[in-house]
Amino acid sequence: MNSLKSFFFSIAILAFLYLLTGCNSDADNYYTVDDFYSVEKIDAHVHLNVMDPIVIEQAINDNVKLITLNVNSGRVPITHQQDVATQLKAQYPDQLAYTTAFSLENWDDSEAWQQQALDYLEESFERGAFGVKVWKNIGMELLNEDGEFVMIDDPQFDPIFRYLSDEGKVLFGHIGEPHNCWLPLEEMTVNNDRDYFANHPQYHMYLNPDYPSYDEIIESRNNMLDKNPDLVFFAAHLGSMEWSIEMMSEHLDRYPNMIMGMAHRIPHLQYLAQEDYDKLRDFFITYQDRFVYSTDLMHYDESVPEEVRQLAEQTWREDWEFFVTDNELEVWQVNGSFKGLKLPKEVVNKIYHENARNRMPGIGI
Repeated sequence: MNSLKSFFFSIAILAFLYLLTGCNSDADNYYTVDDFYSVEKIDAHVHLNVMDPIVIEQAINDNVKLITLNVNSGRVPITHQQDVATQLKAQYPDQLAYTTAFSLENWDDSEAWQQQALDYLEESFERGAFGVKVWKNIGMELLNEDGEFVMIDDPQFDPIFRYLSDEGKVLFGHIGEPHNCWLPLEEMTVNNDRDYFANHPQYHMYLNPDYPSYDEIIESRNNMLDKNPDLVFFAAHLGSMEWSIEMMSEHLDRYPNMIMGMAHRIPHLQYLAQEDYDKLRDFFITYQDRFVYSTDLMHYDESVPEEVRQLAEQTWREDWEFFVTDNELEVWQVNGSFKGLKLPKEVVNKIYHENARNRMPGIGI
């Protein structure tokens, strides 16, 4: 009888030790929601175009550093964007980095345009920019003198991208749009795309069949990268390949200097988590060195500062929960619930700050 009691006592001790070891192992390997403040984070894609520091102050509170991107969208002159970025950076040198952008004015005067763009970029780098942003107007808006769409692989861009490659500068590329852009609204996979294209029909390519196709835009981007194999390319918005894990994997294998930002595409990842959770989680672990956290938060003159601050805080917290826990989650952008990815700590650290520093030279934050 005593031997039987000893046996069960030993089993109980082993079970307790197993549970204790398991708990410690989980804590050692994974973050929780409560670790949000203690882990350093970089949001590598925001647009701060006013001198109000409210978003930066929230970022300091939440242990988030920021990269603000100038963009030649026509909404705010790029010279003004750069002035704001440099002034904010001067006030918060350890908190903020910025990228510049070049104008497309005078495009039809090839030599003059190239010199104008190179001069502006050189000035920007002297002022502290570490990279350059190109936008979807290349391939979707800009026409040459013959009325043809100018694509990102146009030879007129060659000296610009060669200069960036030679100088070790990062090219941030928002080339194209999500695959949903070429679908009718009712067939789109996430609600934020449905909302955006309903309100911006000029960019809804399903309504504009005479514009370049999805495949043509992706091909032009790839042609540009093939011409510039040493160029560090930050594929903004998951490189417009958010719909396909296979396509993203193929391109990351093909272009070793491509890294992927996920701004405005995390809902697409959450949709993919509904479709095939294990496949998506394995994808992030396999390519853990190639992803950079980013959101596309915007602060413009017409913005309500407190609303922007609240959105920043909410977005950073919700995204953190998605990446570090396996909680059942819901967001307005995705119909139905999905499970968080619960990525290991080393993967989370890479996505949130290590990859930005290791893969993008000169960010200085």
